Amino acid sequence: MNRYFSFLLIWVLPIIVCLGQTEGETKVFAMIYTPGENWNYEITFDQQPFFNAHSKHIQKLRKEGSIVIGGRYSDKGFMLLRAKDSIKAVTIVEKDPSVTNGIFDVELFEFSTFYSGCLQNKKSN
Repeated sequence: MNRYFSFLLIWVLPIIVCLGQTEGETKVFAMIYTPGENWNYEITFDQQPFFNAHSKHIQKLRKEGSIVIGGRYSDKGFMLLRAKDSIKAVTIVEKDPSVTNGIFDVELFEFSTFYSGCLQNKKSN
């Protein structure tokens, strides 16, 4: 694992999680974005088809308070997402046009903390 990513998880994540709390009981899911079958390696990530729609989708999730943290590393993206359950998390992933059109692939895992800092179970909206 990249040492910067390790630093993020160990030191920065607990602080950011504290800032991103929402009301209600939720689970946290790790989302790992990788280039999909329709990714064009000849152009940059922000030139990919459906990138603007992807950005709007992420912006909506931020406004809803669903995103705990997100960022890019190497050719991947990582996001911690709050959702009521795995069905809701999958639904959120499936609403991203860049995923449904094969620009990104997403692996989704329930994120179980061994050190939660100030991350607490909350009720979803």
